[in-house]
Amino acid sequence: MAGLGPAATVHGDRAEGVLSLQAFLAAAALVNLAVAATLTQGRRFRDALAAGEARYRMLTDRATDIIVRYDRDGVIEYVSPAIRQFGYSPEEVLGRNMAEFVHPDEDLQTKEVRSAVTKGMPVSEDNTHEFRVRRADGGWVWMQGNPSPITDEAGNVIGAVSVLRDISARKAAETALAASEARYRLLAQNATDVIACSSFDGTLTYLSPSVKRVFGYDPEELIGRNALELIHPDDAPKVAALMKALVAARVPGEPMRIEYRFKSKSGEYIWIEANPSLVIDPQTGRIVEFQDSTRDVTARKALEADLLRKQAEAEAATAVKSEFLANMSHEIRTPLTGIIGFGALLGAVEGLPPKAAGFVDRITTASQTLLAVVNDVLDFSKVDAGQIELDPHPFDPAGFISDTLGIVAGQAAEKGLALESRVEGELPAAICADSARLRQVLLNLLTNAIKFTARGGVTVSAAYSPSDGGLLRFEVTDTGPGIPPELSHRLFQRFSQIDGSITREYGGTGLGLAICKGLVELMGGEIGLESQVGQGSTFWFTLPAAPADTACAGRADEPADQHVGAAKILLVDDVEMNRELVAAMLSPFDVQLVEASGGAEAVEAAMRTPFDLILMDLQMPGVDGLAATRSIRANSDLNRSTPILALSANVLPTHLAACREAGMDDHIAKPIRVDELLGKVALWTEPDAARAAANDRAVPSSSTRTA
Repeated sequence: MAGLGPAATVHGDRAEGVLSLQAFLAAAALVNLAVAATLTQGRRFRDALAAGEARYRMLTDRATDIIVRYDRDGVIEYVSPAIRQFGYSPEEVLGRNMAEFVHPDEDLQTKEVRSAVTKGMPVSEDNTHEFRVRRADGGWVWMQGNPSPITDEAGNVIGAVSVLRDISARKAAETALAASEARYRLLAQNATDVIACSSFDGTLTYLSPSVKRVFGYDPEELIGRNALELIHPDDAPKVAALMKALVAARVPGEPMRIEYRFKSKSGEYIWIEANPSLVIDPQTGRIVEFQDSTRDVTARKALEADLLRKQAEAEAATAVKSEFLANMSHEIRTPLTGIIGFGALLGAVEGLPPKAAGFVDRITTASQTLLAVVNDVLDFSKVDAGQIELDPHPFDPAGFISDTLGIVAGQAAEKGLALESRVEGELPAAICADSARLRQVLLNLLTNAIKFTARGGVTVSAAYSPSDGGLLRFEVTDTGPGIPPELSHRLFQRFSQIDGSITREYGGTGLGLAICKGLVELMGGEIGLESQVGQGSTFWFTLPAAPADTACAGRADEPADQHVGAAKILLVDDVEMNRELVAAMLSPFDVQLVEASGGAEAVEAAMRTPFDLILMDLQMPGVDGLAATRSIRANSDLNRSTPILALSANVLPTHLAACREAGMDDHIAKPIRVDELLGKVALWTEPDAARAAANDRAVPSSSTRTA
């Protein structure tokens, strides 16, 4: 209207000018709306981009992994604050090349990775690589990166971004594991034993090189084969059963030892000792494999077989020795029975001339000495073979000492020696021990002391300590010559004596003290010696002996009743002299004696006549005493329950056991002692003896009346 703006440019009337202005305003409005919309959308995009960048920056700033962006040349354009954990600030790193921080050993690898990334090629299957980065303090840390390329609008690679993670702990664990595996592999490769692994079905998966030395195979020859195929057919079931037991037990790492034969490459079977164990996955509980360590024990097995053979030979030799000793004992005791028995009867005859009485004494002394030698040899054999069985029972220790001294009082008196006893403190009224074996030890020490003492005397000391269940101590002290210290160690050895020369003054077998040592140790005690040359010796021994009222329920020692009542006795012995001797010993009593010269004759007599007692020899021609006893027990209604006593020179434990097994009730050893014969006859001819014997045989008991 004023002639200004777009209307003034129109050459026409006013109406055209107005229209032109309106068109201009409409076009301007349309253009301004589009521009405003575009500006608004751009502002929104800028706001969204700023918010997104803020979020991503917050993530990168707070991430524990390091986020780094670098250009095609490796120059760092951005690094997250996590770089501070290695001593750097982000500002120190920006603008520097990645190669400055990479370990020289991995620099080439890192350049290859960067080259691959800039070309858009994958780094690895999982697009990761590992390398060492220098810390600010100069140390090195292992990092794992996963670089990804950055491209421009045209698709050209202008750099890369990567997330770097510290894997130093994992690499250290891998290094330690590798070192451990290397050590164990070194052990397996150099072990003399064969290390083997096999699958669940027995297929071999690993063998150490030592398999070549032991079995002749290269490891490759056996890997993949089943181990059971090479085990001896006789041993394979045993090995298979063991593997099943291992699987059933499911105890990982706990080996089970087994020995079996394995086939070598030469075809020979070798004895091996194996120690298989299970390997179980701790996560799943699944059996992973069997592991085994085996060694060649063929030489050891051969040695064991040789030892078994030698043991059998030794046992056979021992049996021969025992049989020899038994036969020698029988052959020596049989004539001694007559010598000692008739000598005793002759010595009891009244009115013998003094010279004849002296001869009888000499015969008795010589025969008793010979019997002592035989007894020593037998006792030592029994101690050496462990065949002595103790018989603990209650007895009075004070009375025991008095009785024992009475036995040797005559020997001491003949040499003019004083024989004394001394008790330190108080002794119990009764103790529990084997009085017979105890007396044997004490008598041996007393007779030795008397034998080796020329003047002075011998003293027996006894003491009892109630502590620890009770301990009894004996000392035998003499005034003899004493024993040099350098020779004392020989005393308790078998067949050893201080004076072993042909001019030695004293006799003996050299077994007495060895027997004492064996008996004392068998009773749980100790024995020893204290001696000074020129001043005498003291032999001592201790043994556990509890008071009888608390520890012993066995028989008590009682004097044997030697009064024999009226009885009908069957006497069986193939030696007429022995029958004559027994008859003479029983002649003062009201005894009806029926004699039989053999086992068969004894059985016939038992079938037709009842007896109160049967005295049965063991070793007889034809039917021996054991067979005769079995026959009487099985077939004789008249004497099935009659007490049968062995009357024999066979006195070894095996003989006594055979007597019990055959059905005998007791044993009387030859040479026959009058007091023992009369005591046993009196005991077994008591009215209730037969019934008690029958009950003992019918009901086995731990206590027996057999000597």
